[in-house]
Amino acid sequence: MFSNLSARWRRRLRVAVVVWAVLLVAVAFAGSRATVREQVDAVGARAVLDGVVGEAASVFTGAAVLAVGPLTWEECEVTPVRPGLSLERTLQVSGATVADVEALAERFGLRVLADGPDGASWSGETADFVGVRVTAPAADPPGGRWAEPVAVQAVSGCRPSEAPVGAFAPEPPAEATADWAYGSVGCPGGETLSSWTEAVEAQPMRVHETTGGCA
Repeated sequence: MFSNLSARWRRRLRVAVVVWAVLLVAVAFAGSRATVREQVDAVGARAVLDGVVGEAASVFTGAAVLAVGPLTWEECEVTPVRPGLSLERTLQVSGATVADVEALAERFGLRVLADGPDGASWSGETADFVGVRVTAPAADPPGGRWAEPVAVQAVSGCRPSEAPVGAFAPEPPAEATADWAYGSVGCPGGETLSSWTEAVEAQPMRVHETTGGCA
C-alpha cells in the first residue's frame, strides 16, 4: 500500500514504526512496575501481610502483651473485569512503650500522621506494598508507656483473588461464644503468636486468650 511512496518517505515510515514499537515496550515495562501489587494474588499477599504483622510483634515482645486479630477481607476490583480481595489484620499491643513504637516506625519507614493529646498515628508502606498504620491513644504518654492498647494494622490493598484465601481456626475454648475469633501469625524467630479475641468499640479487641508475644 506504500509502493507509491518515495524511498525517502519509506525510510521515514520505517523509523516511525521502530520508534512506536520502542515506545510501546517502554510503556509496557513501566506499567508492569506500577502493577506489581496486582501481580501478587491474595493468597501470596496474605503470607506477606502476616509476615509484616509477625515482624511488628517481634518489636514489642518483652515490653508488652500482644494479641493478634483474625484475618479479615473485603471484596474489591483490581480492574473492572478482575475481582480481588483486600486483606487486613490487626495487632493489639498492651503496655507498649514510646521507644517500641519509634523502633517500629524506623523499621517500616512510617511517617507521623497525627501527634497530639487526643491521639497519635503513624503510617507507611513496606517494600512489598503492604500498608502499615499504628494508632496510639496519645502522642506522649506519662512515663513513656501507654496505659491503653496501641493498634498496628496491616492492609494488603486490592489483590487478585485467584484462589480461596482460607482462614484456619482450631477448636475454640469451651467457654467461647460465637463472637470469639482466632488469629495467628508466625514470628521471625519461628514462634507463633496466636489469640482468641472479640471485636469491641472501646478498643480494637477484647482479648480472651493469647500467647502474648513472639518468645
